[in-house]
Amino acid sequence: MKKQFLLLVLSFSVMWACSDKETPEEKGIGYLTLNINQGTGLKADIQPEDFILSISDGGIEVLKERKGDLPGQIALPVGRYTVEAFSSVFSEPKFDMPCYSGKTEVDIVAGESNTATLTCAQSNAGIKIIWAPGFASTYQTYSAEVQCEAGYLVYSKTESRIGYFLPGTVSLKVSADGKTLSGGTITLAAKDMVTVTLSPKESPSGMLSVNITIDETVNEREIEITPEPSSEENSENNPYTIADAIAKQGKSEVWITGYIVGSKPSSGWDFITISGWQVTNIVLADVDTETNDSKCIPVELPTGSIRTNLNLVNHPELLHRKIVLKGNLIEYHSRPGLRNITTYSVK
Repeated sequence: MKKQFLLLVLSFSVMWACSDKETPEEKGIGYLTLNINQGTGLKADIQPEDFILSISDGGIEVLKERKGDLPGQIALPVGRYTVEAFSSVFSEPKFDMPCYSGKTEVDIVAGESNTATLTCAQSNAGIKIIWAPGFASTYQTYSAEVQCEAGYLVYSKTESRIGYFLPGTVSLKVSADGKTLSGGTITLAAKDMVTVTLSPKESPSGMLSVNITIDETVNEREIEITPEPSSEENSENNPYTIADAIAKQGKSEVWITGYIVGSKPSSGWDFITISGWQVTNIVLADVDTETNDSKCIPVELPTGSIRTNLNLVNHPELLHRKIVLKGNLIEYHSRPGLRNITTYSVK
């Protein structure tokens, strides 16, 4: 695969004409002209005019604007500036969202015209999941989850899009017909494009095992992961994640784990605002900073010691704590949820 890039040509021209009418402040003003040339490898819907340009002076941002909304010339005082460009703000995993960015420093000098070339390269990394034919013939339901500190993406058996993640370490987990397997970790760098091929194999113990091959096509690294099947099925020590719980509705007496991120109010889904918290429920997510309710599940707190000990109204210190619970995956408040809790453990 060709490396994807974008060239931004920045032309700086200082307008300087000495006359008796000019003040010292006028003589110290330059004019910045931006000319952008698009490379051939960019995604079709990423347009140079939509890039965000940021200009800083000594760490202080003096301008931040969409390129297409900027005038032909920008007046700037003489000095040294840091110029950054990025195609979008990327802070959590998303499908089909490569992000390009670049940075350079330029000097605007009175009486001189300066030209700087800024190269915008892909700043995040992509992962594509390919299911080998054996999965469809062996299992009825299966999915993969790729998780990092900023969040996670779930790849269903029909998912063909590329998921994008911030550089760093991600973990891979595969679920098939209720069996769960940790697929190990992958270290991602900017510009990586990783293809993960998953092939099923039944171990002698009857536990799910998966062969994983990694095809790197951008940074030309090769990664091989040989995961070991979990020693036990769903249990207190091997609970379902919240993503699992959403996908496995209908199962009874299962263990799940997640972070307490709030409580569903009497109406709506603003589970973050403290004034709306209820003693009857808590909301769980796979990351303690989750704000997207579609990645959360509401948990019904039954009357008695469980409600007394776990409700956020009386125990706000439990917010962002990790918890393991056992109960039934049943719809709650018209959403995938957990009800009939019998036991729990706060981590």
